[in-house]
Amino acid sequence: MTALRHGTLPALALHGPAFAAIAALLPAVATAQSQPRIEVDMSLFAARNPFLLPEDDTVTPGGQLAVKAGAEWRLDFRTKLETEGAVAYRQYARRYGHFVTGRADVALVHRRNEYLSLRSAASFERVLPIEALASSVDSAIDPVSIQVRHDLSQAATVHTSARTAFTGHLGWSRIDPRGSTLLAPTSAVSAELAAETRIDSVTTLGAVAQVTRSRSATGGDPHAWSILGKAARRLPRAWNAAVELGATRVSRRGTGSRRETGPVQFSGRASLCQEPGRVRFCASAAVASVVGSFGGIQRETSAAMSFDWRSSARGTLAARGSYVRVPRSTGLQGFEVPGLELLNLIARYEHRLDERFVLYGGAEYRRRVGIGDTPLDSVTLQTGLLYRIPRP
Repeated sequence: MTALRHGTLPALALHGPAFAAIAALLPAVATAQSQPRIEVDMSLFAARNPFLLPEDDTVTPGGQLAVKAGAEWRLDFRTKLETEGAVAYRQYARRYGHFVTGRADVALVHRRNEYLSLRSAASFERVLPIEALASSVDSAIDPVSIQVRHDLSQAATVHTSARTAFTGHLGWSRIDPRGSTLLAPTSAVSAELAAETRIDSVTTLGAVAQVTRSRSATGGDPHAWSILGKAARRLPRAWNAAVELGATRVSRRGTGSRRETGPVQFSGRASLCQEPGRVRFCASAAVASVVGSFGGIQRETSAAMSFDWRSSARGTLAARGSYVRVPRSTGLQGFEVPGLELLNLIARYEHRLDERFVLYGGAEYRRRVGIGDTPLDSVTLQTGLLYRIPRP
């Protein structure tokens, strides 16, 4: 089994009937592992102020059809290709019209040997910022514009021993807002080096160093570096805890092309999760510098929570919550943006009708504070039917 896993066969198996039987089996194994996962989602919704715009309290009905698919293709015993994609068509009954969104992800994973593994990845996404409320402050600045995002990355992991690993990561990303007067195309390049070692059966310690450079028409072309120490530990009763603590610093080009360096600031992340079986829970918080299409690199404080409860053999209740806060900043053409706060809450119940069909219903609440004189919020009620192949 070890020889098969690393892509080599014993010498005695290279000749005769045994080799012929194994050769005939390999295509069947590869085909079985590349079985696609397909999901069709048909939904209807009614939303009050879905894009968090001023003076829009009219309830707007609409519908969406989305198709998702993914597959894993074994190229050989060392290499696999992971693919995933989605496309969605959304139609609003009034004012907003229709939107086509989607994404495509592909990753090539190669394990050279027990010491070295490589991962090359590329992704494309066309998204409404309001749908990325939990991950991008751009939705608070211009929630109706479409964004096109590209990402390329290369990672290499070296295992110097069974307990210790070093990972290097290079990445390039670009955010291209379409039809926005406040958001501008922004590109970023990042490099990261991480090391971790398992000191016992339940505890891992490590460190991370990262450098990010961004460029956009919003000016400033900010650069950022961060250094963090990290620890992870498995706790009793299926709990897992992880923490990263360190410092970060951001510099921007000021007047006369002179680069101005900001103060060294705290940076960190923490998470606490449990996944014993019928109940899954996870909570996290972070203070970090992130790349957006308004002003490039922004300092952001965020928190998130997820809860899943399998209430019966066929029913699952899920809840999600996220909060993002960004301090006051200056963006395109000196436009001053006050501190922003974004809140997103989702509750959803799924009921499995049979092996492939799932009926669901839920509600979503969104709130934006910081642009305009008063906070803006929205409520969306949604119901739909999922068709999955194969059943997860």
